[in-house]
Parts: sequence; C-alpha cells; structure tokens
Amino acid sequence: MRRSRYVWLLGISLFCLVTIIVLKTPQAVISTLADPQYGSSPQTTIQQFWKLMDLRQTNLAHDLMISAQGSTGNGEFKVWESRLNKDPMLSLQKVEFMNSELDGSQAIIIRVFWTSSIQKVQQVMFSMSLKQTEKGWRIQEIKRINDLSFLEGGHDGKSAPS
Repeated sequence: MRRSRYVWLLGISLFCLVTIIVLKTPQAVISTLADPQYGSSPQTTIQQFWKLMDLRQTNLAHDLMISAQGSTGNGEFKVWESRLNKDPMLSLQKVEFMNSELDGSQAIIIRVFWTSSIQKVQQVMFSMSLKQTEKGWRIQEIKRINDLSFLEGGHDGKSAPS
C-alpha cells in the first residue's frame, strides 16, 4: 500500500510537469519564474500594469510599455503618473474589460475605476494596444477614450455606458 502512494505521487508529478511543458514553452515558463511581470496574455499584462500604477511603482509599470518617447501612450502614462503622485489617497478599485475577445490583435477597451476618500468613484476608459515580444506582451499605446459613440450598435455586444 505504501509503494502505491509513492507511485501515485510520482505519476501526478510527472503529469503536472508534462502539462506545463505542453501548454507553455520552456522559455515562457523560465521567463515567468524569473520575471513575474512577464505577461502570458494581454489581459494579464494590462491588469499587472494598473496594479503597479496603483502601488505607485511607475518605473516597473513603464517597463511593461514599448512606446517611443513623445508618443500618445507615453504622454498618457505621464499624466497618470503625475496624477497618482499628487493624490496619495487615489486607489484602484477595479479594471473592467469591455472587449469580448482579448487576443491582442486589436485595441483592447478597458474601464478603470478609481476611488478616493475625498472624491466619489472615478471611471476612466482607455483603448490599449499590445504587442507580443520576446519578453511577453507589452503595451504599445494607451489612449484615453472620451467619445464612446463607436461602441454603440453592439460592437462588443454591449451598449455604450452612460
């Protein structure tokens, strides 16, 4: 009976190892272990980006971007960096994905909710473009969305929020 447990434990361990190798390449597994900010999906990268912004670790959040100097993504990043540094009470409440398919080939529409003890909940919508690199998914561009008229008519299966 005792040997049977060891055989089962060995079998389960081998099964887990094979599953990891089949689902992810060894480079991706090692990169993820070495660098936890390595995004295995666009959604993970976006969530990690806003989490780092909330923690005021803007240097690490900027590492998740591949935008060039002076681009719209870098400008929007600087705006949010200064806003978060000016208001220490501002805190991330949630990140909501508006697109139904998140494959990274198109702009991903997100809504970010911020709270503060002195202000009511703030909602900000962004269009974020990502690109697969050797270091994982990286943010190419961040655009703040003011006019949601292009979402009306069921572009993503939902009506435009009011």
